Amino acid sequence: MKQLYNPITLHQLFTRSQLTILILTFGICSAILLAISTYTMNTYAKNSLNILADAINERVQPAVVFQDQSTMGQILQEYIQQYPIRSIDIFSTQKKILAHTEQKPISTWSSQNLLDLLFYRDPITLPIQHNNKTYGQLLIYGNSADLVSFFHKILLGLFIGFLVLLAAVFWSVSSVYQYLMHSIRDIVESSQTISLKKNYTMRVSNSDIQELQALSTAFNGLLCEIEQSNQSLMTENNKLLHQSRHDPLTQLPNRPFFYETLFQYYEEAGVRNAAVLFIDLNDFKHVNDQFGHLAGDAVLRASSYCVRKVLPENAFFSRLGGDEFAVIIPDVMDSDEIQQLCQKIHACYTSTYMFEQQHIVLDASIGVALTQLSKSPEDLISDADQAMYDAKNFAETWHICLQSKNKQA
Repeated sequence: MKQLYNPITLHQLFTRSQLTILILTFGICSAILLAISTYTMNTYAKNSLNILADAINERVQPAVVFQDQSTMGQILQEYIQQYPIRSIDIFSTQKKILAHTEQKPISTWSSQNLLDLLFYRDPITLPIQHNNKTYGQLLIYGNSADLVSFFHKILLGLFIGFLVLLAAVFWSVSSVYQYLMHSIRDIVESSQTISLKKNYTMRVSNSDIQELQALSTAFNGLLCEIEQSNQSLMTENNKLLHQSRHDPLTQLPNRPFFYETLFQYYEEAGVRNAAVLFIDLNDFKHVNDQFGHLAGDAVLRASSYCVRKVLPENAFFSRLGGDEFAVIIPDVMDSDEIQQLCQKIHACYTSTYMFEQQHIVLDASIGVALTQLSKSPEDLISDADQAMYDAKNFAETWHICLQSKNKQA
């Protein structure tokens, strides 16, 4: 009698379940790997195109300034032949095309066209300037010729990895199922933890299986590159932040940083008793004219160092620009304390400084305003500035504003 029902064998059930698990696991790892690879290629593509754009901009600048279209065309043709660039356009300030060149068209369904859409969809646009005057605009579309090989290797690596794991499933379906699944599960869990926490200092766990260990090594290599990139980016951001908030000559906080700090006093729940000092060096132009700007810079650095030493630790000392400085002194108790500080600061500026065996003497006028007498930071700045000019006009070393001029108004 013919059997109407053919039950599935344990081997078939085991094989199907293991294949399903394998496909799911490999899909997760491949998605993470492709995401990181895409991020890496995108970063490389943007950086390389920006570098090329800067180089082309510098090369074509003279030709654009002198309206030499023949030279423009030669330069553009040279770059599009030697570097991965899809097209280059140079426009005048009236949006008229001065020069244009482009790569030969490629197939719509090619890998390069796909990568162009992913990484080079938007062009790089740079102004062409000379002596702070704009003469035109440079428009560059990159191409992914350098990335195609890397992209193919990723796909080939994923395909080969899939075939190796598939062969391993059929070979070890009855003996190493639990062990293999345990190894894959460790990699997936590590990858998911890294993805969720965005903690690129973590690493994918090792595996005793050669194929999975190769995948872990490659993945850890990419994580290491991302970690180094993030650390470099954070370091550079901190450096740029410091440069944007400090004076390059004296390394003191600059004018925007001073205003930011001053405004914070008024944003707090209660304005603390604080004094703001505006310092102006009298006839400092004479020092630069007589001794030179190097001497002037050296004196500014030396005098600023002296002032920092005599100020309280919680004081905020900044250079507003040129020969103008400002100090925020929190928790001021009385006018005697302010006058003592003014005397110490003035002594720093009236000391004799030596530069290349030349004696240089400065003089300074100091204006003082108090936060408790001003309703706003703008009023405080105005009072301190007026007090400084009163010190100059009345030939005083310093002048303390005891009543806000804005309140009088």
